[in-house]
Amino acid sequence: MSSTQPPVDAREALLRRHLRAAADAPVLTAAQELAAAAEVAAGRAAENELAALGGRGVTDLELTARLRDQVRSGEAARAALIASTRRLVVSLARRHDAPLDRTAALLAAGDEALSRAVDRYDPTGGLPFSAFARWWVERAMREVERHPAGFEAGLGGPQPADPTLLTALGHLHQDDCRVVELRLGLTGGPALSPSDTARLIGLDLEAEREREEVALAKLRHPSTPGVLTHLRSL
Repeated sequence: MSSTQPPVDAREALLRRHLRAAADAPVLTAAQELAAAAEVAAGRAAENELAALGGRGVTDLELTARLRDQVRSGEAARAALIASTRRLVVSLARRHDAPLDRTAALLAAGDEALSRAVDRYDPTGGLPFSAFARWWVERAMREVERHPAGFEAGLGGPQPADPTLLTALGHLHQDDCRVVELRLGLTGGPALSPSDTARLIGLDLEAEREREEVALAKLRHPSTPGVLTHLRSL
């Protein structure tokens, strides 16, 4: 007796196609993500230096060639970060019970959010890019759900909520970032109280409050991108 597989609906077929498009890209470890992001930053710095050399009329061929190599390496690293994280877009899109057109909009918004995230990511805090990008993708998809007509018509919609804050969080140490993430509800769930946050991450309440204060002080510091002095408390 022969058996037949159940038909795959159009939405699932779309999700599978999107996943297959990302299948050839290797999944990067957290350490590899940080290294790739450092390469992206070096490429941007080299691009700026090239522009400055051109403005001054400098014609150092050896230096120019080295800087161009750095720019190319940065572009390749940026593409690798995006490609490695596209699976996340499919995974998050699956969580939405959406019809075909809206699913396509979710995937498109997620891919666009990845591009924004990689350009705002700073690896110096040690937060893996995939964790940083998740905030951007989740918010972009929530905006699709809030404004489905505009997205499905190709009109786009609002940017992710408080992009300045999301960018600044990439500068925090991963442990500090986790506290802010939970307290502000940046994981897609509700914002947690200090006691619930402490219990979830295995700290006593005093240690949680201390870590929260450290994180807020860093976010309010003048060296942090954007103006976040309004974050007096969570």
